[in-house]
Amino acid sequence: MNHACGIILAAHGSRYPGAMKALAVFRDTVAARYPGADVAIARTVGRKHGSAAAYGGARQVSDVLAAFLEAGITRVAVQSLHVVPGEEYHELLAGLGRWLQTGGGGTALSVGAPLLADLADVDQVAGAVLDSLPAGRTPDEAVVLMGHGAPPPGAGFYEALRERLRRRDPLVALGAMPRERGTPCLDIGHIRDRLTACGVEKAWLMPFLTVAGAHACSDLAGERPDSWRGQLEAAGVACQSQPAGLIEMEPFAAVWAKHLDRAMARLG
Repeated sequence: MNHACGIILAAHGSRYPGAMKALAVFRDTVAARYPGADVAIARTVGRKHGSAAAYGGARQVSDVLAAFLEAGITRVAVQSLHVVPGEEYHELLAGLGRWLQTGGGGTALSVGAPLLADLADVDQVAGAVLDSLPAGRTPDEAVVLMGHGAPPPGAGFYEALRERLRRRDPLVALGAMPRERGTPCLDIGHIRDRLTACGVEKAWLMPFLTVAGAHACSDLAGERPDSWRGQLEAAGVACQSQPAGLIEMEPFAAVWAKHLDRAMARLG
């Protein structure tokens, strides 16, 4: 059965056990929102990182586009589930351009923006962060969020959000992972020093990532001495983790859904 249009939810993806289930739940929500559309999850991480089976069956974006075209679906919205317009988002756009030039020219494509795409998104997401803080947190406890990080211009969105959060709650800190594994991460060092200078004794750890995969469970909340948890606890700050990805929390999912609504409207 052909559908009126197709929707591709394009995410980095994760091989971490259970992480892709959160994307599947969001896919089901989108399918209910657009009952006439064929909705699929696609991963934007390269093939060298593993097969579709390793990512919960999620194929490459180009593979899903080809399947849609074969099924006669020629109106497609591609919704980015990235956090900022970083390298992978721009690679997605470039790949879509190549696909249109090499066989997909008859397809009408519309692309939905990442979570943070303009200053209005930054304000909305800052509110979403504050609305999603752990229920058990007390005012003297910190909340430390780990983002993936990105080069400019994506880095600017992290910085803008960091400043808004700091103004509204000084003990909510957003940091980013190092660009390469094994290199120093200045963000967690700065956060650690600021919290200890403020006399903070406990911090809640939250991933500022689409899904809670290996980065959230190992680099942020893992037991290794070089994890963010390990570095904070070594400085005397007790840690408790809230291991949920952004896509699992309604205030953030609503921002992605807003961008998808705009992309669908552009399809007509």
